Amino acid sequence: MLPVIVPVQADAMASVAHLTFPTFVGAFSKEAWADAPAVPLRVVAYRRGTPVGLALALHRKDYGQGELLSLAVDRAFRRQGIGVAILREVEGHLRAAHIAQISARFSDRLPESSAFGATVASAGWNGPVPERIRIMGRVGNTLEVFRDREKLLKRALRDGLMLVPWRNFPHDAKSHILRTIAEGRAPGWSSAGLFSDNFDPDFSMVLTTGADTIVGWVICHFHAGVRRWSFPVGWIAKEYQRRGWLLVAYAEGARRLGEQFGSDSIAVLESTMGLPMMWRVLEDRFAPYAQVADRILSVDKKL
Repeated sequence: MLPVIVPVQADAMASVAHLTFPTFVGAFSKEAWADAPAVPLRVVAYRRGTPVGLALALHRKDYGQGELLSLAVDRAFRRQGIGVAILREVEGHLRAAHIAQISARFSDRLPESSAFGATVASAGWNGPVPERIRIMGRVGNTLEVFRDREKLLKRALRDGLMLVPWRNFPHDAKSHILRTIAEGRAPGWSSAGLFSDNFDPDFSMVLTTGADTIVGWVICHFHAGVRRWSFPVGWIAKEYQRRGWLLVAYAEGARRLGEQFGSDSIAVLESTMGLPMMWRVLEDRFAPYAQVADRILSVDKKL
C-alpha cells in the first residue's frame, strides 16, 4: 500500500515531532508572514492515517533556492521508497514555485548520514561534496597543539598585521564586508553569521594592515545555552593567505578566550573548501586532538 504524501500546515507539527529535531518542531510550528524571505514547506507521508515520514524544507525567496533541512522515515517503514517519494513531492512543490535548485547540508558524523546520502542519490541529487570542516575542543588543547603560534604571531605583527576586536574597530566593518562581497573581492559565504543574534563583538576580529585597510575578518558566535564559542567564518584576501595570517587570528582568538574564561573553554573552529590551506591545517594538525571533528557535506539537485 502506497503512502499518502501531502504538504501540511504548521498545526500538524505536533503529530510528527518524533520524525525530526525539537528545534525544527518549534520553528516549523509557526506560519510564515506574507513577506518572509523564507517560506516553510512541510511534507508528510501517511500510512493508514499514521505519519510515517517527514520532510522539512525552505523556499528561500531571497536566494531563489530551496533548502532541505530534515528528512526522516519511521524505522518500521524504511527501505520501501518512502524517502525518495517524499523528496519527489518536495521537489514538485518547489518547481511550482519556480525554484530552480534545492540543496541540503549535513554532518558526516550523523548516525544516519550514509542512509541520507543514499536516499538523495536515489532521487537524482548530486554529491555529497565536502563543504566545511569543523573541530571542537578545549582552547587549552588548541594552544598546546599550536606550539609555534608565538613565532607566527610575532612575524605577522612585524609584517603589518593588526587584529582588532569587532567592538574596538572604529568604522562600520559590516558595511565594508558586504561591499567587498558585492564588488566580487570576497566570496558570498564569507558573510555567513554576520547578522546572527549570537554574534560576539569581543572575539570576532577585523584583520587590517593599518590605515583602516581591512584584509580579512573572523566571525565569532557565543552560544550561551551551551557556553560555547564558535568561529564559523574566517576569510582573508588571497594575497595574504599564504602568510598564515588567518591561522594566527584563530590562534589569537583561542588565546584570548583562554585568558578571559579559562583553558577549559570550548571553541569550535571551521573552514571551507574555499580556503584549502586552512582546511588542511585544521584537518591535519588540530582534528586528531579535538573532542569532536566532522565534515559538513552538501548535496543538491537542479529542478
